[in-house]
Amino acid sequence: MRTLRIVACGLALVAPCAIAQSPSRDGPLLAGVALEPTASYYFFYPAGSLRLVGWDRDSMAIHGHGKRSDFHLGRSPKGGKFVIEPAQGETSTPVDLVVYYPRRGTVSVKAASATIVASDVSGSYSTVSGTVRLTGSVSSLEAETMDGNIDLDVNTPWLRAHTSSGHLLIRGAPQDVDASTISGTLDIASSAILRGRFASVTGDIRYAATPARGALADFSGHAGTIDFLLPRNVSGRFDLSSVTGEIANGFTEARPVASGPRRLRLSLGRGDAQFTVRTFKGTIRVRPAQ
Repeated sequence: MRTLRIVACGLALVAPCAIAQSPSRDGPLLAGVALEPTASYYFFYPAGSLRLVGWDRDSMAIHGHGKRSDFHLGRSPKGGKFVIEPAQGETSTPVDLVVYYPRRGTVSVKAASATIVASDVSGSYSTVSGTVRLTGSVSSLEAETMDGNIDLDVNTPWLRAHTSSGHLLIRGAPQDVDASTISGTLDIASSAILRGRFASVTGDIRYAATPARGALADFSGHAGTIDFLLPRNVSGRFDLSSVTGEIANGFTEARPVASGPRRLRLSLGRGDAQFTVRTFKGTIRVRPAQ
């Protein structure tokens, strides 16, 4: 009986530690760093997936799975670097991590093929072939890929995004937007944009939203189609021009201010927003949503 009591007491002491060290839904805690609220961190992430979550704590918590010997983490309260790099002679393997980060801080994320997902974390995000998905409220945001897709559903005063051949989608409530592609499709589905610059070389640009009152936007392309799908009660002035491409006006009830085979100036409603659209040989379409 005495032996059983000793074993029982030992288990009672071990159990709390086992519970504390058990992995959460995001995986076990790999590292934790005390940070200032406005800390700045640089992440280098070759492959796998990285999810950043903004929280209201003065610390960073890293969860997931991987070889700790491959993790190189700076621990300054003001910020530092988190680099995943295997030892010399070893190959890099994909790593999946979840990082909780101060909401007022900023990050700079560089990746090769990793998928990047972030919510409520400001900063810049760049990957070569991975996908970037960003949501939440941030102070500023930059996103860039070569071949990967970018999906932005954010509330921010300032946003810059670029992809070469990926699909770029802009939603949410950004105010000042600079977005471009080379051959990828650019979709704009936000009615909160007050200043916008949208460009593509051969990719299509598609705008499907209600322009904000007082909005100023510039659209430019070379060979892709620039397509506007607007509500019938839209209020805006549209200055459309193409060097060799066609211009199609779906608002047939509206009388153009000036028109021609390659130029159309159209005023709809009170003309609250101003859109300037230029392309070399692409088609421009302005049409009402069904």
